[in-house]
Amino acid sequence: MKTSKIILIISAVFGLGLLIVFLLNNYSKKKIKILDCEQTYELDKPKLGYLEVSESNAKVDVAICLCEKYLENKDKKYKKEILKLYNEPFGGIRLIIENPEKNIDSLCKHRNNVFTKMYNL
Repeated sequence: MKTSKIILIISAVFGLGLLIVFLLNNYSKKKIKILDCEQTYELDKPKLGYLEVSESNAKVDVAICLCEKYLENKDKKYKKEILKLYNEPFGGIRLIIENPEKNIDSLCKHRNNVFTKMYNL
């Protein structure tokens, strides 16, 4: 009886330890949703010497989606969100649009050059 309790306690501690290790090493899925554009990305622990760029790249996808929606109907709600993302630093090189608020059509026309993804080489 005493031996089975000890084995049960050791098994429980070992199982809990495995669960904690799994949760700490496992990636987590995150979602960015702005209006009707959304992108899911996995957030991994960055490797030594590399930057974690998955969130920035997901924002790029959302910004491009918002531009496509804006070009369809010129709705100001899309313009507002596009400008927020444009003014947010992505950390990558991007095409600079002078006075983006007035040139929103140009910004969206060249969306793939304005909002660019980053890659670790």
